[in-house]
Amino acid sequence: MADHDWPGHRLVGPDGARAAWSIALHSDDNYALQRAATTLLGRAVQAGDALVQHWAHLHDRALVTSGSAQEYGTQFLLSTDGIELCPLRAPGSVDARRATVGLPPLAVALNAVCRRYTPDSSADETPTVLLAGAA
Repeated sequence: MADHDWPGHRLVGPDGARAAWSIALHSDDNYALQRAATTLLGRAVQAGDALVQHWAHLHDRALVTSGSAQEYGTQFLLSTDGIELCPLRAPGSVDARRATVGLPPLAVALNAVCRRYTPDSSADETPTVLLAGAA
């Protein structure tokens, strides 16, 4: 990143760009890297060289890593008690913010997360999700 900025689609292709995003997303032990990657990815999005949805996920992850409330509702915690949405700023307007970055409404995303991580879950059931300290 120091030599080439964000490794976007033009430099490394879609698979390479997704891999770079995944590495940054999971760099919770290196907040400085995560924050720098968020900035560089944001610039790449503005240049049409990266996905805005990737930026939204990384932005939320960096906020959660720093102890702040997330903006777009992309970050969850999985525990034995179920799925917990990490703290969220202004929950009443989250769907409007999600729409600006091409994400589906939060209820749709929560349902998908529940289907993915809850054994024997049914698409017809309303998911039970714990809200952690919604701000």
